[in-house]
Amino acid sequence: MKLTKKLFTVAACLSLTAGLFAAPVTIKVASVAPARSSWDVQQRQIAKEWAEITNGEVVLQFMTSDAMGGESGVVKKLNALRPGQKAPIGGAIFTSMGLSDFAPASNVMTLCAPFLFRNQGEVNAVLKEFTPTMQKALDEKGYVVLGWFNIGWAYFFTSKPANTPAELKKCRLAVGGLTSPALSNAFKAAGYLTQDVPADKLMQSISTGAVEGLFTIPMYAYAAQYYKSLTYAVNVPLAPVMVGFIMNKEDWNAIPEKYKPALLQSIKKAEAKFIADQKRMDAEYLKRCEQNGCTITNPDPKVWEDSFKSDLHFMYEGSNPVVNKAFYEQIAAFLKNYRGE
Repeated sequence: MKLTKKLFTVAACLSLTAGLFAAPVTIKVASVAPARSSWDVQQRQIAKEWAEITNGEVVLQFMTSDAMGGESGVVKKLNALRPGQKAPIGGAIFTSMGLSDFAPASNVMTLCAPFLFRNQGEVNAVLKEFTPTMQKALDEKGYVVLGWFNIGWAYFFTSKPANTPAELKKCRLAVGGLTSPALSNAFKAAGYLTQDVPADKLMQSISTGAVEGLFTIPMYAYAAQYYKSLTYAVNVPLAPVMVGFIMNKEDWNAIPEKYKPALLQSIKKAEAKFIADQKRMDAEYLKRCEQNGCTITNPDPKVWEDSFKSDLHFMYEGSNPVVNKAFYEQIAAFLKNYRGE
């Protein structure tokens, strides 16, 4: 009887010790953030705060999506190799293009329609109104959306001056690459010379002149040093580039409920910082490019807006449209009311 009691006591102590020293929940998250960029720094801050909030019980490991073959490679790793298995990674920070590839029914690429938005305030209002609509498709795939970020506005960087869309149509462009052939095809249908270039081949294609123009945000252009070969920046912001932080429900559910409000608040804080800094960061990275030899051109934005809006139908036509026409019209109607027009 005494032996049984001792064994029970030992077992209870071992159980308590195992609970105290249980392995943390480690969640691998692929991200498109350029290394050493302000965005990368912000991710590291989120990981640090999550570890502090959970006393080390939750560990976020951010990894670059480039090492996985770009966003298309990340899409594959978010899916289990075999039924019943766990996916190789638990989450991702995707651009609109990556999110669209992963969950086309989210229609998130509609937010990238050129000249749909006039400023960040309009972006914020639309996200608040339409996030539940976009999130439904991701929810059905077993993922939760933890946050939305606008990381900057997309500009064209070119190796020769392009002051009008007509001049831009003479440049060999990379606008979506393999991560978004639909976007590339929409530009092609509108008369642009687009081509699909894998993420790991983009720098080589730019430096050799095979690609003469790129549709990207100033942060990317500077951090990846694309501006060294694409020495002209067209100072006309076309559309916000959104990113979404998604996580597998299985990993999210493994996190103790008591921590989740604070963890979400950590992401909200990062969102607010990006919103506050976004306009400044676009201007700052354009300035950095200019200081290192890039020429900033200032064409008439009305010419660009008229051209792209007349070509908008190419984005919602065809078998694989970029923009969902009905969703676009919903957002446009909401913005018209928001503007008091």
